[in-house]
Amino acid sequence: MRRLIALLFLLGVSQIHAEPLRVTTWNLNLSPQAPAAATDEKRLANIASVLNSLEADVILLQEVPDRRTCERLAALLKPSRYQTATCSAFTDLSGHDLPQVAVLTRKPVAAAWTEPWKPEGLIAPPGGLAFAAIRHDTGLVIVYSVQLRNNATSGDFERDTQINILKRELSAAQLLQHARSIEARLTSLAAAIIIAGSLNTNPEESQFVSENTLRLLEQAGFKSAFDGGPLENRVTRRGTGQYAAATLDYVFAKRANFLGNPNILASKLSGHLPITCDLVVKLTASVPQTPSVNPLIIHWWMPTLTLAALLLFSVGWWFASRKKFFSPTPVADSNPRGLLSSPAEGKNQLAALEFPEEKGATVSNLEQDTATSPAQSQIQSLKKRALAAEQRAERASELVRKGMIPHLARLMKDTLFYGVASQRAHLLKMQQAGAAQVAELEQRLVKIQSQLQGRLTAYERRIAELEKEVSNKDQANRELLAARIQMVKQTLEAVKSQAPVES
Repeated sequence: MRRLIALLFLLGVSQIHAEPLRVTTWNLNLSPQAPAAATDEKRLANIASVLNSLEADVILLQEVPDRRTCERLAALLKPSRYQTATCSAFTDLSGHDLPQVAVLTRKPVAAAWTEPWKPEGLIAPPGGLAFAAIRHDTGLVIVYSVQLRNNATSGDFERDTQINILKRELSAAQLLQHARSIEARLTSLAAAIIIAGSLNTNPEESQFVSENTLRLLEQAGFKSAFDGGPLENRVTRRGTGQYAAATLDYVFAKRANFLGNPNILASKLSGHLPITCDLVVKLTASVPQTPSVNPLIIHWWMPTLTLAALLLFSVGWWFASRKKFFSPTPVADSNPRGLLSSPAEGKNQLAALEFPEEKGATVSNLEQDTATSPAQSQIQSLKKRALAAEQRAERASELVRKGMIPHLARLMKDTLFYGVASQRAHLLKMQQAGAAQVAELEQRLVKIQSQLQGRLTAYERRIAELEKEVSNKDQANRELLAARIQMVKQTLEAVKSQAPVES
């Protein structure tokens, strides 16, 4: 018991003093096609100054031009020594450079690479992921820097919005598949998985109600750093004249706990704001498994064994008594008839013997002699004692049965009661969980219904406006046509009036 308490204390102390991991994600909005200029160097120095103030262990960047820019930025992050773990070099279908994603860290790097998103049919998401496995304490922490498809649209707003949603969902599914493959290869080493970057979606906005990008991450066991806080505390993209302030950048973690709320630093260096989170990583450790013990078995173990021991003792005592009372007793007479165990057995044995005729002895005479011999009286005494012992054994077994049956009945009743009670508690718990899920689903349906109703109302209003505009245009066209006809008539009359004069 003392060793168990000491082990639990050491585990608790190790978790309390576990070193937190600080992660910062920032979309820098640096154009990949713009040539480098002096203003870019100054902006890069200002970005480095902001990142230095955050003192992050891992920096996940989005929309950076290239690896050279990341290395210049890492060199400006002093006095800490950062390294560029990886930086992508993605291009579009025409070969033009895309905004890149990168991972910078001051922790040792075990592995790092980038992978582009894979197209499926006509859906081809742009860009890809940046992966790095860094060493933290005694394990590995897997980090991803990602940037999903933005919300840019062309002429058909609804069609382009749905295509952008499909591209983000496809990218999220491939990201989770990559994370699962890494987990399968690093089962004993991977301590936590962190996904951060510009996911460019917000389920609170009406156009993203049907999107499953964030839900896919949550269903895979990832937890968001924001966790449903108010919008004013999680604005990651500053509002502009065209777009309102929104939450488009996220930090998700698996097997790690967030320490407090994320720090969103106000900065005008980019349209997106840097997000910094402190995480306590749940280090993997082999803990001996203890078998579950049923409390009912522990509670009734001693009474059951006691009753079973009493029953075995009674049966053994009864058999021992029978053997004792039927064992032969030596007699003084050396005649073999005194060694008979019962009168019937002696009668059968005597009948089987063949005595010579010259002795003149018959079986009836021998039986008469046996009846009058001292051994017969001893056999009768033993028989009475055996019958008395059997009666006492029957009474003892009857008492044992009468005493055990109530205890066994109570044991069975209590066992059945506790079993039914535990099943009832389990069913109640399942019912409560189901009711909570149904209530949550109803809330989501009501929310979706209200949003869809608002959109339908807006569509109906727009249709009415368009119909009114069409009717107005028809009226104007009719008026123009009438005026044109009137002008033609006037011209025709003028021509007719001039015709007689000329003739």
